[in-house]
Amino acid sequence: MSKTVFFNGDNLRLARLMSGKSLNELGECVGATRQYIHQLETTCKKSPTADLLEALAYELRVHPEFFSNSIGNLVKEEECHFRKQKSTLVSSRRECAARATLLNRMIDTLEEYLDLPVVNFPQFEATTLKEVEEAASAARVYWKLGEGPIVNLVRVAENAGAIVSSFGKVSEKVDALSLHRDRPIIVLNYDKSSPRIRMDTSHEMSHIILHRGIETGDRETESQADYFASHFILPRQALLAEYRSRSKTRIDWNAIYSIKVKWGISARAIVYRLNQLAIISPSQYRTANIHLSKTGQTKEERFDDHVPIDRPELLPTGLSLLVESYGPTLGGLLNEVNVTAEFLADLTQTEEILLPILAESNLPSNIANLSAYRRLKNS
Repeated sequence: MSKTVFFNGDNLRLARLMSGKSLNELGECVGATRQYIHQLETTCKKSPTADLLEALAYELRVHPEFFSNSIGNLVKEEECHFRKQKSTLVSSRRECAARATLLNRMIDTLEEYLDLPVVNFPQFEATTLKEVEEAASAARVYWKLGEGPIVNLVRVAENAGAIVSSFGKVSEKVDALSLHRDRPIIVLNYDKSSPRIRMDTSHEMSHIILHRGIETGDRETESQADYFASHFILPRQALLAEYRSRSKTRIDWNAIYSIKVKWGISARAIVYRLNQLAIISPSQYRTANIHLSKTGQTKEERFDDHVPIDRPELLPTGLSLLVESYGPTLGGLLNEVNVTAEFLADLTQTEEILLPILAESNLPSNIANLSAYRRLKNS
């Protein structure tokens, strides 16, 4: 007679959604029906046999114990500030919410052993675009960024205590998102040009600053976030000082691309701002957009490669420290959260850090506990 074990269905659902597998696909992998997998996820009256438990753990790259303890603090879809709420696929929203829950759980564990930066995002209320622009300026002052170009926007967010990451392929379907928890999470799509990534970073930071406790994704909040992002990256006075074209009929593209490279913002965004400030006429604005479209600069623009890509540093650095200090066990981290190195690499998008140890991750369970890592935190 097969042995049954205590089983938390929410954990199965989270791991399955993160894997990208449908109920049918997972069922086929482990020799169970779609209906039975669904029952395991949704009812506390069902528990898998020991051999099915092992199969589920293998397919989802976790330890069997992963299903025993409640992760808790589940992230709901409405908590995620999706960049394009209405056009985001339901399946993508669910996968992102699952990944956000698991990443939040991982961060909670890491915080017990790592000194992460104190969360330090200012909070402003803004209803008009003028107030949004003032908030962007105030945020620069708050973080002592000065009036010049911001070299690395991801680093600004991480220094303020946010965890910046990517959700891999699913990020491409949701554009960008942010999550308001005790430690904010910003998820970016790196299948984009650097200026667009910078705009997305600032956009999501604005949600944390302006929209805490407010459901976003509607036209008003997204417009406010775009406005904040543009002015945070390129303040009004800087744009006025740097674009000095004397022509009333021609766009000064040399000046626009010079501003783009210096400030790390797209040419299209600069053109939009110039029109908004009445520096160029509506006719010039229309002509400029036609030019960008006809020259194939709708998604990628000239000189994109002159703007460095801002990549996450905080999470990769923390995991690197664990690898360097404890090797493939990560000081017991994998056993602490009951996942494999492959799972962790996928969740945190740190394959380049964890891949060298993946082959060594299936070690005996009698390894040093993560509590030993406290020595690093306190040293």
